[in-house]
Amino acid sequence: MLEKMWGGLIAVALPISAETAAAQGSWTANASLTSDYTWRGISLSNGDPAIQGGFDYADGAVYAGVWASTIDFGDASAADFEVSYYTGLAGVLKNGVSWDVRATYFDYPGAGAEDLSGLELSGGLGYSFGSGLWVGADGAFTPGEDDTYSSLKAGYALSSAVSVDAAIGSYTSETDGDYADWSIGSTVSLGAAAIDLRYWDTDIENFAPAAERIVLTLSISG
Repeated sequence: MLEKMWGGLIAVALPISAETAAAQGSWTANASLTSDYTWRGISLSNGDPAIQGGFDYADGAVYAGVWASTIDFGDASAADFEVSYYTGLAGVLKNGVSWDVRATYFDYPGAGAEDLSGLELSGGLGYSFGSGLWVGADGAFTPGEDDTYSSLKAGYALSSAVSVDAAIGSYTSETDGDYADWSIGSTVSLGAAAIDLRYWDTDIENFAPAAERIVLTLSISG
């Protein structure tokens, strides 16, 4: 049921040199330590801590990047790392609605015959109110497969440094079955650093990686 969740993304080489990219766009880097790599309600680190990090490039509406994390899929795969390559377009319409379309390729070096690598296409819409409230919705699917994922999200900025948010998602697949996940959490921004504390759960029964959990993530970017 959960194998298709571990697919997605596309690697695209920008047709410009590194020197040109630095002049026209901007590069950022990020790193984090999390108590549990949870994605769409499922632990991808078998309930253990994970080290993560990546690089992003943006030039106007165009962006691309690479991100990696330690993983542990147990008997499902021998891979120890997930590497995600992505590119997309994002912007804000005149009415204030933000949009984002993305292609992502998830790779699992060393996975061998049980490799779960694959492409995912996704998109999302969002809107921020002047009061600090924001809402959003997104969806994703794997080309050539029957699985889709969609979610609704909302958040509120309590101050310039503290925010809270919640989300509910739905995974559907005629082959692997369906499930729902939900989360609620708070993020504290400390300049370039951030602390995120989040509760996750799903309606999947008798599957430890989908059990309810509280995840603490420390991150830095710049």
